[in-house]
Amino acid sequence: MSKESDDRREVKVLTREKLDLRQLVKAPEVGPSVVGRSIVRTDAMLKVTGRLDFGADYLQDGFLHGKILRSSHPHALIKSINTKKAKELPGVAAVLTAESVPGRNGFGAIIPDQPVICGDKVRFVGDAVALVAAETEKIAHQALELIEVEYDPLPPVFDPREALKEDAPKIHEKGNLLSYNKLRKGDMEKGFAQADVILERTYQVPFLDHAYLEPDICMAIPKADGTMLVEGPMQAPFTVRRNVNAVLGVPINKVRVRQIPMGGGFGGKEDSPIDLGCRAAVLAYHTRRPVRIALEREEITLQTSKRHPMIMQIKIGAKKDGTLVAFEGVIYDEQGAYASMGPVIPPAGGSHIHAMVMMPGPYEIPNVKVDAYLCYTNHPYGGAMRGFGAPQVHVAHEQIMDELAEALNINPIDIRRKNGFREDSATATGQVLEQSVGLHDTLEVCTRAFDWDRRYQETGYVDEGKTKRRGIGIGLGWYRTSIGTNNDACGANVYVHEDGSVLLYTGITEMGQGSFTVLPQICAEELGVRMEDVRLVQPDTDVVPESGPTVGSRSTTLMGNAIILAARQVKESILEMASEMLMVPMDRLESRDRRIYDRDNSGKSLEFREVAARCMAKGKRLIGQGWWAPPPPTLDPETGQGNPYFVYTYSTHMAEVVVDMETGEVEVTDYVAAFDVGKAINPKAVEGQIEGGVAMGLGYALMEEVALEGGYIQNLNLKNYLIPTSLDVPDIEPIIVEVENRFGPYGAKGIGEMPNLPATPAILNAIANACGGRVRTLPADPERVFWAIKEAERAVR
Repeated sequence: MSKESDDRREVKVLTREKLDLRQLVKAPEVGPSVVGRSIVRTDAMLKVTGRLDFGADYLQDGFLHGKILRSSHPHALIKSINTKKAKELPGVAAVLTAESVPGRNGFGAIIPDQPVICGDKVRFVGDAVALVAAETEKIAHQALELIEVEYDPLPPVFDPREALKEDAPKIHEKGNLLSYNKLRKGDMEKGFAQADVILERTYQVPFLDHAYLEPDICMAIPKADGTMLVEGPMQAPFTVRRNVNAVLGVPINKVRVRQIPMGGGFGGKEDSPIDLGCRAAVLAYHTRRPVRIALEREEITLQTSKRHPMIMQIKIGAKKDGTLVAFEGVIYDEQGAYASMGPVIPPAGGSHIHAMVMMPGPYEIPNVKVDAYLCYTNHPYGGAMRGFGAPQVHVAHEQIMDELAEALNINPIDIRRKNGFREDSATATGQVLEQSVGLHDTLEVCTRAFDWDRRYQETGYVDEGKTKRRGIGIGLGWYRTSIGTNNDACGANVYVHEDGSVLLYTGITEMGQGSFTVLPQICAEELGVRMEDVRLVQPDTDVVPESGPTVGSRSTTLMGNAIILAARQVKESILEMASEMLMVPMDRLESRDRRIYDRDNSGKSLEFREVAARCMAKGKRLIGQGWWAPPPPTLDPETGQGNPYFVYTYSTHMAEVVVDMETGEVEVTDYVAAFDVGKAINPKAVEGQIEGGVAMGLGYALMEEVALEGGYIQNLNLKNYLIPTSLDVPDIEPIIVEVENRFGPYGAKGIGEMPNLPATPAILNAIANACGGRVRTLPADPERVFWAIKEAERAVR
């Protein structure tokens, strides 16, 4: 791309300052700056040339191959297991059952309710009933076939509403209701009495698979000193460590967990490495040999966590002018067989509570009531998937806003303008949004870029045969930065060497989102060195500070602040030494582009590495540790009132679709998405997040679904689990809006998960605008769209 072209793209970064765009492009630089530049990803060349080693590329010499025997029933008692024939097979090193687990026979990110190996009962098709380690994968598969298991089937339950009934089969001894949460604000009776229009709707979304390209793999390596090393692609090394140490029955310092390059995660590799890490470690513990477990695609779909399916009931009331007066919602959130990431971590952590908080949308509503039920079933378990409970409720609140606009004969844009959050708005939890509220900024810039007003008047048939109709749709989004728990914090270490090069230690993992580029950018900016001077150390629990999981769109904000605090400790030493060497007061010194200079006399300067070398020679501090936690979250469990998250990202999406009225096929033909990200540390990386998120939202809207029949998944591989390809995704115009977050590094806030949230309802609203039929149960595949068209035609007649 030419320099002029690159400059034009940078103009898309909008702020609230009134700038002359010609000045923005042409203004001379005061000096090099690392933050705010579209620096090429640090792993780009390794990836595009195929030189980056993923788990499958690691040498297998000396490793045993682990395999898992899984339940063939969704719900059953285990009467007996006979492993004799499997143990006698040549090449088999171990066959383990429940009594073989040396410590706690349970794992989980929040509640350890999933057995490493089931001993008495299985709860979904995919539960582990035995583990095998053998010299080759082929022998391990043969051993699985020789294990004889006798089951006593139990009645299963597959619907969260059925699971709540008193006579429903109990999946866990404490019952099927894992969590009940509620939100109460205002006076519902009074609110609905003020409404001129009241709508009641039900929306339903299915299980989704993460469909990351890289299959799961985990390696457990016992060390001579009694330490267990666990390696694999993972999002939460410290959570893996906490589970492995409990399962092995050893102290935490006897378990070391190291992340290796990851080929996609989207939340799924927060859960699965706990599962595989514990099981590989138990096999390695018994055999005293390294063990690798590598899942095949069908095993991934069968065994790993999914996006939670939900049934969402909404009642909403508004005045004639579109002012919202009351919102009532019920969420039936299907957790599946095990707790995973669903339950509450006080005060506002866990996917379920997040869905409840997000359900009323980014709108000021004086009277709100939400009841949220999280239920066990005998389906695969729900875990973290990009958006963590928010994509589901966005499908509901953004569709009912369009349905309400239609009932009131109001433009969908205008009803959102009237009710959308502004600075000093109060959310459904009573949180007053005091800063960094760019929702309306995104709405207005997106409206102009998409040319909504013109297009809204030009929908209709696009062909002479009158078989295809064009429509447009909008979706607003809001999403937290942080995870809403009391222990949410990040630590970073920064070490400057005597030659001016830098080592950066963090526990945030790279899964394609660009953290291994953005975090060194922040470090380089703060120290005043160049990007190539900073090397980020691969996350390793023996080496890096606790950083929490790489989730919740928290990495840039929380870890960025920790890096700045760490860098400032080192920078203080360096500036003190430079002050002595230059005989200039410290407060006049600036560090930028590898030089430290006097702001009043820029000719008076030293090279950064020269000062670092003098610090080393004089015993000055060259290592810093930063620790940053956001403002503490609050959420009253009785009322759902409080400040659950300290800042939010906002966005507006607009989509154009063409619907075939005879077949129900949908083509997304144009797309604009605007985001308030606080500050784009790396604008091109932000654009990549937006484009990838929109593609995921498109899949959720039109095609993706884990098909289940009687507890058995029907589409186990990517041949019949459909995801969008490049042919399905339209040109996407990403627009970055910067409304500073005073708690963020250089004003930044999260972006990773937000892009897919409004995408799905924007497309669904466009379908309804095109054909008159509304799809309230996802996905909106051709069959569902076809019947929605027919239903709309019948309603007109």
